[in-house]
Amino acid sequence: MDSGDEDREVADDGTDTVPEAEEIIDDVEAISLTPSEHQRVKDLVNGDQMNRIEGHERRYLVAGAGGETGAASRRETVYDLLDARRDPPAVAVELEDFGLTPEEIGLWTRVFDILCGMATHIVGVIEDFDGGYVWELGLLFAPSYREKTWMLKRTYDDPEMERDRYDNGMAASYLRLLSSERCHEWAGADELPDVVAEIP
Repeated sequence: MDSGDEDREVADDGTDTVPEAEEIIDDVEAISLTPSEHQRVKDLVNGDQMNRIEGHERRYLVAGAGGETGAASRRETVYDLLDARRDPPAVAVELEDFGLTPEEIGLWTRVFDILCGMATHIVGVIEDFDGGYVWELGLLFAPSYREKTWMLKRTYDDPEMERDRYDNGMAASYLRLLSSERCHEWAGADELPDVVAEIP
């Protein structure tokens, strides 16, 4: 999300404005794929992972920090809790399930958009606004996806640390679009089962 930051619109009060839905979708559609990349996306969305998702009444797309980090392991906890639901039959999915590599970064946005479309619920697990996943927030808050988005936001006891972790006006403005029923706060990993239980 670093690229293009200088082009963001800024409101009169100095805060970043939320892009319109058309702007966000246009950005996704503007990604130019080579024929081989297009085929790769096609193979991914018609492969075994998509077959695993079919037939489930609830399909949860879980987004958040990746890599080998504590934040990623907490996101995995949320993934596991949602994937274990059986009444009604549910399945959880995340972008990494599709085997995209860091070298295929150009495909991530396109595949993520497709997954957003097939999900019945989109769940963001956020601990800060610094990660590369912040671009996902922009897509999630397009009106077509906003109504099925829930956020699990980590809070910090230290107000200064809280400010530091969430010092991104545009990302903060996305969260303000969610009602309190769709944004749940947690402070430690032991609280995750309780906040996940708030997601239908």
